[in-house]
Amino acid sequence: MKTIIIALLTVGLCVACSKAPDKTVQLQKNIPTQNQDIIKSAIKQLTTACTGLSQYSYDLTNWRATMASNGGNPFNYHTEVWGWEKWIEVTVEVKKNARDLPKEWKAPGKVLEYDLGGGKQPGIDGKDTLSQLMCATIPVSNDPDNPDTFLAVDGMKIIDNIK
Repeated sequence: MKTIIIALLTVGLCVACSKAPDKTVQLQKNIPTQNQDIIKSAIKQLTTACTGLSQYSYDLTNWRATMASNGGNPFNYHTEVWGWEKWIEVTVEVKKNARDLPKEWKAPGKVLEYDLGGGKQPGIDGKDTLSQLMCATIPVSNDPDNPDTFLAVDGMKIIDNIK
């Protein structure tokens, strides 16, 4: 009986320690409820596809999401290459006292950056090396001026429904 109680307490503590980011993400102001649900769904897909975000969730804080679009730019990598007309920009802070991330990542205090889009190639764009490590992706080119990566996630097509 004592073993069962200890096991239940352990499971309860684990569940309490890991907040689901799709429930705690801070959204930009004045986003319609329908769009909020789409953004939260996309962030849930982000944490599923990028296993490091789930694995190290207790070392991550301040999830933020904003909506973005091409905005009339003559060339935009997201639009020209992946066909994204609109996307979600997500930032996540690594706690300064992060415990379990690999030391060689030098992650404490850094900010992870992701863009999530639908279009003809739905998926996730990791904006920097640390973000890529959390998603286990590699850059789309060897150009140091283009650190973007791409991880195909078909479910990101939901972002096309943002109004």
